[in-house]
Amino acid sequence: MSKEEMEVARPSVEYHATVWGDYFLKYASNDSTKSKNITEMELKIHGDFKEEVKKKMITITNLSEKINFIDAIERLGIGYQFESEIEDAIHRIYDISSHDGHLCNDNLHTCAVRFRLLRQHGYNISGEIFKKFMDKKGEFNATIRNDIKGMLSLHEAGHLRLRGEEILEKAQNFTTSELEAILHDNLINESNLMQQITYVLDQSLHKGFIRIEAYNYFKFYQNDESHDERLLEFAKLDFNILQNMHQTEIVELTRWWKHSEMTKKFPFTRDRLVESYLWASSIYFEPQYIFGRNIFTKLVLLLTIMDDIYDAYANWDELVLITDMINRWSENDFTRLPDYMRYLYEVFEEYYDWLEKESAQRGLFYGVQHLKKMVKVLANAYFEEARWAQEGYTPTIEEYMNCAGLITSGCRILTIISFIGMDPILATKEAFDWVINNPPIIKAAGFIMRLSDDIVGFKFEQQRKHVASAVQCYVREHDVLEEIAIHELRKEVIDEWKDINYELIHETQIPLALLSRVVNLARIVNVLYKEEDGFTHSNSKIKDTIASLFVNHVG
Repeated sequence: MSKEEMEVARPSVEYHATVWGDYFLKYASNDSTKSKNITEMELKIHGDFKEEVKKKMITITNLSEKINFIDAIERLGIGYQFESEIEDAIHRIYDISSHDGHLCNDNLHTCAVRFRLLRQHGYNISGEIFKKFMDKKGEFNATIRNDIKGMLSLHEAGHLRLRGEEILEKAQNFTTSELEAILHDNLINESNLMQQITYVLDQSLHKGFIRIEAYNYFKFYQNDESHDERLLEFAKLDFNILQNMHQTEIVELTRWWKHSEMTKKFPFTRDRLVESYLWASSIYFEPQYIFGRNIFTKLVLLLTIMDDIYDAYANWDELVLITDMINRWSENDFTRLPDYMRYLYEVFEEYYDWLEKESAQRGLFYGVQHLKKMVKVLANAYFEEARWAQEGYTPTIEEYMNCAGLITSGCRILTIISFIGMDPILATKEAFDWVINNPPIIKAAGFIMRLSDDIVGFKFEQQRKHVASAVQCYVREHDVLEEIAIHELRKEVIDEWKDINYELIHETQIPLALLSRVVNLARIVNVLYKEEDGFTHSNSKIKDTIASLFVNHVG
């Protein structure tokens, strides 16, 4: 960085250093195809267990038993190992459910699991199936209060509700009230159930990151007397095998990050490589998506630099130059640009060139051009927010969300890069065009990302000159206290999830395999922005989450 740049008056903000640094380099191995911590014997056992589980799932004939077995497989994080078998089974379950109409002859637990599984897999099953558990007044029967397992499952099912679904709204309210009362009054003695109640009230399965939910479910499942021991062993071994593969990927990304000297070129930015990889692995953790995690992680890092330039480093005159540079990408006069802006151009150019080459080799030709367009759209939205901050203007909540929710949340650009990491048979030109047109599910996910970030992060951001957050826009427009604004915005997040749920069972243009990447963008918010901005303040709780997923083997 030149002396002239050092002397420019800049916004005052300091981000803490990376938590992980070179930590993962200790996992480096000369053999990148096989983790040094997984033996040949364990890999053989893993293969044998997989065949056992597959055989058992196929041979189960009892519908309730099959529903619960599939649920256990998915909650243990190994559903990806049996995708075709699960899809066949789910389709048969739906056929039976459709034939029965709104009937559900199962107990509350299995009925709720059936409903949740079908909706998660894109099937439009009606909430009317829960009517059998309601009285003549349309309220849930008081007798189900004694069915703790059933209430837990009904509560999870309620998170799949759509706008206007009164039965599921009542189910959510009823189970929340009853489960909170059980905790408050300590009404049961079984510690495993009490721990499950605490967890379920805090974190929805549907809105959770699969790997974290699996990690946390291991202890609940193994303490259930009816658990399948071989299934549990297989899930834990699979978790460790995947973890070691992820460790190897982080090693390679760490080497790339160090070699690129980004932290020297951009010393003012957040150094969050491992946290960016966590984000990538939440989009797709499965073995076949190595390329996807690589390109996603790198883009998050580059967008973080770009965000921090606009938000916390550049002065107004430089922002004008930067935005012009990005809009006129290939026509730039480098003599006009400060060093860090030239670096920004160079690192994006290098990334684009590499991404185009790799994508072409994989038979995917459309995504990179869409990505380049969205970087320009993003830069102009950042500039609009910077202009608001420069002028001291507080936009209406609608103005703010049309800029911040739809664009600077990053949902569209991150959806595009996630599609580039997919199979080209799925990631077609039509799929990328669909993203650019900002369909309802991307709009909802973007709003969730922006509102969740703002709710937990606005006080830190407002310690410096910064665009008003959603909270402050709401406060000014509605003349209410911050606490009221936060409460109302949290309600809006819940409603946006209802819109995501609607799209999952009604969107027919885009395969569920692609839609799930958008949903995963909304899900990672529950990890990164649950109680604080865990990406920015990564020396707090998010550190333990990363350790659980990428450091600590399960046993």
